[in-house]
Order: sequence, then C-alpha cells, then structure tokens
Amino acid sequence: MIAVIVVENGGTAEMQVGLDPNVLRQSLNELKVYVDRQPTNAKFVFNDETGQIEPIAASNIGRAMDVEASIAAINDALLRGEHNVSLVVAEQQPLVADTAVGADLGIVQLIAQESTYFYGSSTERRQNIEAASSRFHGVLVAPGETFSMGNILGDVSLENGFAEALIIYGGRTIKGVGGGVCQVSTTLFRTVFFAGFPVVERYSHAYRVSYYEKTVGGSVDPQLAGMDATVYFPLVDFKFQNDTPYWILMETYMSGDTLTWKLYSTSDGRSVTWETTGPTNIVSAPPPLLEENPEMKAEQIKQVDYAAQGADVNVTRVVWRNGQIYFTDQFQTHYQPWQAICQYGPGTEDPKKLARRNDICVGAS
Repeated sequence: MIAVIVVENGGTAEMQVGLDPNVLRQSLNELKVYVDRQPTNAKFVFNDETGQIEPIAASNIGRAMDVEASIAAINDALLRGEHNVSLVVAEQQPLVADTAVGADLGIVQLIAQESTYFYGSSTERRQNIEAASSRFHGVLVAPGETFSMGNILGDVSLENGFAEALIIYGGRTIKGVGGGVCQVSTTLFRTVFFAGFPVVERYSHAYRVSYYEKTVGGSVDPQLAGMDATVYFPLVDFKFQNDTPYWILMETYMSGDTLTWKLYSTSDGRSVTWETTGPTNIVSAPPPLLEENPEMKAEQIKQVDYAAQGADVNVTRVVWRNGQIYFTDQFQTHYQPWQAICQYGPGTEDPKKLARRNDICVGAS
C-alpha cells in the first residue's frame, strides 16, 4: 500500500510517504460492507379500538462509511506521525422512530385484508409459513416506495428458523429449505391485488399448487388459479408500489390453517373489480413415473411429486378511484403439466404392483 511522492516545500523537493489511495480504497470498500448498517424504521401494530399505532420494535440508527474522506483522514494522520485514526462514518437516521403518530403517517384505518388457507400442510411447511410471515408483521412501506418482499424476507436458512419442506426446483418438487414461503408471498400478492396497488414484479408457480386455490372451507376453487406468487430471492421476487402519499402498515397473523395479511393506511377512494378466464388450454398431466431410489429399502415406496394439469389463466384487474378508472392491468399465468413421481427401494420385486397397493402413481408405465 505504500506510496512515495515528491512534493515541493519552500522550494525544496521532499519525499512524502503515504498509502496509495487506489489500493487503500479497495481495502476500505471491503471493510465498508461490515461497517455500514442500514437504518431501520420502528415496527408498529394498529390498535383497532383506539385508532392509534403502537410500537412493537424500536427503530435503529444506521451508519455509512465515507471512503474518500476516510482515505484523506488516514493519510493526514500518517503525515502527523499518528498510527491510530478514526474512519469517517456518518450516522443515518431512520425515517420513522418509535415515537411516530399514526395520523402523521397517514395510518388511520384498515384498507385491505386477505387470507389464504393451507389445510393438510406438514409441520415443516407450517414452520416456514410462520417464520416468513413474522418478518413482515409491523413493517412500514413509505409513500412512493417500491416494496421488495425479498429485502425483508432475508436469508431463508436453517439458521434463521426455517425448515426443510417441499419446494419446486429444477423441474421437480424436492425437499429444500423454506418450502411454504410462497404461501406468504401469495397472501401478500392477493392483499396488494385487492387493495389496488400497482404490482411491479410477480411470478407464478411452475404448476398449479392446490394450497393456493383452497377456500375457507378447505375445498379447491379453480377461480383462484393464477392468483399465486412465488419468491426465490434474489432471483425471483415479489414487488409492489405504494403509489399514495400515505405510509402503509403491514400486519400478518397465522392462526391454525389460515394466514391473514392486513394493510393499514388512508383510503384514497380506490376499489377493485376483477375477472378471470379460469384455467384454459388445459393439458393433461403426463403418466406417472416410477423411479428407483438407492436410499430407500426394498418394497418401500413413496410419492415425491404429484400430478397437475397444465393450463393458462388470464386475470384482469380494474382499479377504480372515486368512480373513475385509475388503471387496468393483467396477470397472465402459464402452468406446466406436472408428472406424478413415485420412488421405490432397490430390490423391490414389482414396483407397479406396490404402487397400486398403496394407491399412488396408479397407471405408471
């Protein structure tokens, strides 16, 4: 890092030793990743009885290193013969402290609420739904902000409270960390959809998943096809824009087989009408597949993927404001036909017969 330069001092050339700014800049930029900390707003819940917001988590002051100012400070300190120097770090105040008042933020009423249902989910899937949804409870969305679900969700890992459950990856349904998180993204999508906010980024699942078409009674409603959203951050995200002058407060509640998402803000007179084609261009699922799994025992069989029809769905939304059309958008979804797959252990005498006996993957070739 050492740099030697010649400087004029009273008509005399002197050698001056310092640190090469280019090399130092690289080191400080690497350090900046650890020094910098984004400020975080306080989290709140809305008291429906009093109409006031109540803090549930304090705000945090952020900090940001000024790399160029730090380079200058370090070399100035070296010239003075000092061997300890403070980096130039500025505090960054959060936009909303825990002393904020709802009326000042425009958070005065419930503007949207939607629920999804996940009857029959495994313990691991339920754990992931709870772990993911809890991250959004009390979160604020600023006026004009494009909200990224992935930024709040963070790292989906075992260390962060998630479990292994079924996920869609590489054209297969496999066991992976975070299976069930898409129940959360689907619930947010529907809440945003019916609240009338612009959707910036949304991806559907590769195939129709029955969890996302369930009604409160546990039956499946095909009219809910095309109303799902998946996340696999940072590659796949769900984003929407708060296009109002008011803050939005999110609340999430998991109870039994139900996940409920609430949005509090100020109504600007918008409402939503929508229509769907329902599943069209339906394609039958491929015949079931039987495959050997060396990790299983002889005469053991289990289903690892489930058949689903392929289909296209087109959902049209009209957002009204004070009786006038504010905007119209469409959500087009293409679901692939999906193959049922069953795995059996080596040494199984007749996998087809075993599948029929267990009433799974019947008709496999």
